Amino acid sequence: MKVLSAHTPCWNDVAHTTLNLYVTFEDTKDSLGEIIFTASPNDPESHGRDLFDRAVALEFGDIAEPGVDMIKSNMLLQRAELTAVANSVIEKLQADVNILQDSVELEIATDKEIAALATKKVSLSAWKKYRVLLSRVQEQEGFPTVVEWPEAPGE
Repeated sequence: MKVLSAHTPCWNDVAHTTLNLYVTFEDTKDSLGEIIFTASPNDPESHGRDLFDRAVALEFGDIAEPGVDMIKSNMLLQRAELTAVANSVIEKLQADVNILQDSVELEIATDKEIAALATKKVSLSAWKKYRVLLSRVQEQEGFPTVVEWPEAPGE
């Protein structure tokens, strides 16, 4: 896509992995006009990678650092993604624990199931703790510009 104009680039995150800028494309100038475009070095479209490279070369002016609101939004989005993974793992582990507990309560558990129950409970507890720590990320001193993410437990 041919770029007619681009200006006012701003980083989306502290790591400088993507940026937004105002762009007018020739193909969409009449229908969309000027739009906010997110450019990335990993964009699947060549025009996105090209805009990123040109912006980094300061062709469209200095690149502003992200504002605190943008950083906070990105951190909360990352937390939501990590929490979704944790919820999925917890749900699976809880289902496994329930079945194993049923076998113990019904006095039909094998030695292997009894051992597995103990292991699954330890994993479940670790993932629940991880999820709680994720929920507290926003309370950290320095949030959102400085975040210490909790380490996910092994499955």
